[in-house]
Amino acid sequence: MSERRAADNDSEVNMQDRLKELLDKHDHLFGIICRDTTMVELELMARAGYHVVWLDLEHGPQSNAEAVRLARTITHLGMVPLVRIPELSRTHVQVLLDGGIQILTLPDVRTAQQAAAFVQLGKYPPVGRRGVSSSSANFDYHLRDPLTEFSASNDATRLMVMIESDQGYEALDAILAVDGIDMLTIGASDWAAHSGLYGATAKTQLAPKIEGVLAAAAQAGKITAMGVFDPNEVSHCRELGVRLIFVGVDVNLKRQVLADTLDRFRDAGG
Repeated sequence: MSERRAADNDSEVNMQDRLKELLDKHDHLFGIICRDTTMVELELMARAGYHVVWLDLEHGPQSNAEAVRLARTITHLGMVPLVRIPELSRTHVQVLLDGGIQILTLPDVRTAQQAAAFVQLGKYPPVGRRGVSSSSANFDYHLRDPLTEFSASNDATRLMVMIESDQGYEALDAILAVDGIDMLTIGASDWAAHSGLYGATAKTQLAPKIEGVLAAAAQAGKITAMGVFDPNEVSHCRELGVRLIFVGVDVNLKRQVLADTLDRFRDAGG
């Protein structure tokens, strides 16, 4: 067997864990939440230095197939693809993970039972009961050594739960204890709405709970992520152990740039 062929075989068995590579290099990573992105925008994100791209299927119109297509580009550009699914189902979990999604996010997790069901669909045996395809993207389209590659895939595939309610907050310890749950984030807007809180009141009343969730997750060894839309809050989030910082939503960022640009030209015209 040639050296090149041996190297190819080795790469097939030892799956790339891009998230770990980036976290080993950086104290924290930056990402964008995307609900209507394009290939060109993904290239611009990579050139700008972003690390993680969150494809939002809960609040965006893109399909599983489109998410997988975009994720292949994200991966080849050296970034990490993350997908938030709209609900827990084999239809979403199996297709997206087989397509090479490295982080899968389940919204509004309220019980340890929900988290455990997520693991059953998202992890290979013996951790879960994920279905096996020998020609999927996560195996570089060629499964050679199931025992080794299942373990490597389980390590490289992250399942992230979102805490978005008081029920999830109260069940936090049990959720964090579920084997196979790798990451955690907060859905602050839904949490506030479910609690009947809005604006400054929501931020003030939920802040202690959110901080407690993030600190507990980090202490439990989970990788934590957070939407941090005010640069002044980055330092505080880092103190709480947040490793993935999402700086905005693509639609909002594009809307603001378009509006600001037009305002500048209107002002210049007098």
